[in-house]
Amino acid sequence: MPPIEELPPRPGAPAKEPRIVLGGAKDRKPIAGGGAGFFDPGKLSDDSTGGGSIQVRGYLGFNFAVTQRTNTAMHNAAGGFDQLKTLPYFGGGAANLYVGAPIYADVVYARIAFEFISIPRAAPGSADVSPAFNPVILMEAAALEVNPFAWASKAPRWFSEGFKLSGGVFVVPFGIEDEEHDAPVRWWATRPLAMSAGRIYPGTWIDIGATIKWKPTFGSGKPIRPLEIDVGILNGDACTQTRSNDLLYRYQPVGQVDETCERRLRDVEKVNRGDGSVLGIAPDNNGNKSFVARVMIRPLPALNFGGSFVWGKHPESTFIVSSFLGQTFVDTKQAATWRAGAHLDLNFDEIFQSRYPLPHLRGEVVYGVDAAAAQDPKNPILADRHMLGGYIQVAQPLWRRKKTRLPGLIVQYRFDHADPDLSVPGRTAKGVAINPDFSDSFRYDEALQAHVVGLRFPVLPRFTLKAEYAFVREDGGRQNRLYNDNFNFQAVADF
Repeated sequence: MPPIEELPPRPGAPAKEPRIVLGGAKDRKPIAGGGAGFFDPGKLSDDSTGGGSIQVRGYLGFNFAVTQRTNTAMHNAAGGFDQLKTLPYFGGGAANLYVGAPIYADVVYARIAFEFISIPRAAPGSADVSPAFNPVILMEAAALEVNPFAWASKAPRWFSEGFKLSGGVFVVPFGIEDEEHDAPVRWWATRPLAMSAGRIYPGTWIDIGATIKWKPTFGSGKPIRPLEIDVGILNGDACTQTRSNDLLYRYQPVGQVDETCERRLRDVEKVNRGDGSVLGIAPDNNGNKSFVARVMIRPLPALNFGGSFVWGKHPESTFIVSSFLGQTFVDTKQAATWRAGAHLDLNFDEIFQSRYPLPHLRGEVVYGVDAAAAQDPKNPILADRHMLGGYIQVAQPLWRRKKTRLPGLIVQYRFDHADPDLSVPGRTAKGVAINPDFSDSFRYDEALQAHVVGLRFPVLPRFTLKAEYAFVREDGGRQNRLYNDNFNFQAVADF
């Protein structure tokens, strides 16, 4: 066999021997993007990855929590719920490991990322928080990234440097919080209700597919990239991924009817589907594909606003494999499932020159629909589910440190809202009001709100302490109130 011909080096790119880089440059920013924007190859990142180097990075988070607990199995004599013993526990932390390598300069890049987490689980009919934990390993990234126009030396920078094709496993590019959910860059020890188990958006949506990103640089000396556009196609859908994520937090005894993505009708208003995941990746259980698009606009380095949209189809929830031998979910009726979101990130401290630190604002809102597939009009059991959620948070550093240029103690506040079923309460059927009740079998029809106050202290450039207290409120009146306030502490370091 003839010898393999070596490709010539890129013009102007110094030849480097392959080496392993642990952590990268000392002045680099903390880990961000869940592996999504963390391993951008050379020209597609504001900082070069150092061609020929294998990057090994990661972080470790240590958590301690104290949470109130409620007996939601039944109402007491007064019509409310009884409070159970408060539970202090260690756990819920995460450890991530990222490995990335340039295959050829800044043209082809490969990256892989794993997250190791321990999640407290809740058993049906028991308290809302259980001391039982579920160790989980999630594959957050396993992708190839290609700059298809890297050799177009005579083309403008917005063309030769601005495009990136990605294929494999990645965090779906939707909004900003989901891609930047990693502990070193997340402001809080916990995630917003709408982005966690709140049935609004499937937080940490990991999927298999392909995307194209356009993040151009205009001009010869402008480091600001004022526009970022992502377009992609995915295996899974928002409805299926939401159900798969729910299995991480709740036990599912054999034979129990699972909650549907669609709104399950009560008896007065007038099923089983198995979803799972492997390393956090939901199966392509219906043969359809989802389409995702996101636009980010940055007129200033400290201002980021835009919108996201993901649309797909999910199989009907009433399909039972044993009733239709030889068929699978691919052969069933399909219904649309989609999410639309808007985001804003504004850091006043980077816009205005001031002797005193200025606040940093961030917020997102998500609206979604899980439509019900066609069914027997004489015996309807499902209806379209409409949902709305979001958060807004503000962080105010109290002082600046001159030597390290780090902010001092940061005081912060977050308002959470998650309503996974806009039809409940407020809907009336046959003269009967449909109200939420945590003790019934209809999960995810109760709206939650939370006021979270906290402190964040960057002790070192890549070592941070966080403490927060969440006041959680429920819809449905005094009889539906839960004892579920919680305190969380986290120490996180990345390398």
